[in-house]
Amino acid sequence: MNLIPIEKKLSNAELMGLKECLNPSEREYKRGEIITICSPEDDTIGIITSGTAYLLTINTEEQRRIIDYYGRGCAFGKHFLPDTDDKLFYVYAKTKCTVDFVKYKKLISCCRNNCEKHIILIDHFMMQTARKSLTHIDILSQRTLRSKLLSFFEYAGLEQESKSFVIPLPFSDLADYLGVDRSAMMREIKKLNEEGVIKNDKRRVTLLL
Repeated sequence: MNLIPIEKKLSNAELMGLKECLNPSEREYKRGEIITICSPEDDTIGIITSGTAYLLTINTEEQRRIIDYYGRGCAFGKHFLPDTDDKLFYVYAKTKCTVDFVKYKKLISCCRNNCEKHIILIDHFMMQTARKSLTHIDILSQRTLRSKLLSFFEYAGLEQESKSFVIPLPFSDLADYLGVDRSAMMREIKKLNEEGVIKNDKRRVTLLL
């Protein structure tokens, strides 16, 4: 498994030991393939080791909504979602993806040696999931489209540790993530450029204020 934050905390030997501890099953997916439907029967956790995937759902008006997006080192599964029987969530490969699947019980149960590397991994996924969920809630709770965009850009800048960054989603997908009309969103981005608040060249955005 290639987990970016974990690599900073564990040696190569410890990472290899962690893989032996969890015994993941690796699978590859083509762009556009459904990786998994998050059903009550599915007792696995998926960990993205390469590529980008989306967590999607469809609302009552048959409109697609992007609930979350996953890159290398991100985990997904029914255990990270609200307990609801009438809403379908599924994970979709935006690009070619490689995914490690781990049994949930094996992930949350430390191995017989109670190894520190396993505890670090569990803590990483718990913190990552909570942080990503709260980030999306904060963005969606903004009252105006302008505020939603600026909030998203600020978080993207913090994640990449720069005021100039590449947004992780194409604009058509960003509109679905923000739950807004794409045309209205693009008009607002144009206004932000004209007002000198941001400067964007396709998906590269620079915060100017």
